[in-house]
Amino acid sequence: MTRVSPRSYAGTRRARRVPRALSLVGGAGAGLLVVLVSLLAGYGWLYGLRQTGSLRVGPPVADSLPLLQLAGFDRQPLARVVVAWLLAGLIAGVALIRVRPLQRASIVGVLGLVLLLISSQAADALARNLRFSHVLISRRPGFGPLVEAVMLAVGCALPRPVFGSERAARRRSPRLGVARDSGLRPGQYRHAAEHDRDRDHVGADGHRVGA
Repeated sequence: MTRVSPRSYAGTRRARRVPRALSLVGGAGAGLLVVLVSLLAGYGWLYGLRQTGSLRVGPPVADSLPLLQLAGFDRQPLARVVVAWLLAGLIAGVALIRVRPLQRASIVGVLGLVLLLISSQAADALARNLRFSHVLISRRPGFGPLVEAVMLAVGCALPRPVFGSERAARRRSPRLGVARDSGLRPGQYRHAAEHDRDRDHVGADGHRVGA
């Protein structure tokens, strides 16, 4: 029996940790990129709906378009905000389709809320020519970032994998997958297996082996 020295064992463990750390860093970076792209998409959809004058339904939501505060167009109808940010959430959900719906919705929702609040405060500071630190402490943002983050999380949780559920079902129940591939119904698979087992126990003289 070959003995493994403590140094080589420790080196092997460190070598295994490096790819895991790189994978975690890469996954976090990819998730942040997806959130940023979805935020840009949400603002883009909202600007587009405003330009076309669509979905003028519901009460106005303050601070929905923070860059238009001085012009008075930061308040957008609720239906317009909901549709724009649901579409943005769908983009994030498709990009993160391998992550569980609740998990990806939580990550995207929380991170999106933080970034939306920061962008709202930064836009107010830029529009009023004030220091960002002063605005960040003293200003109370509207409900726009909160509504947008909630809709972003809801839209992110909606997409489901197309082929993942069938593969998972086959992994959980291999007999069901074999029966489906062989053209048998699930109830017939047990009888077919028992028939094959009985046939294997029959000897060359026609008598059961061990009978």
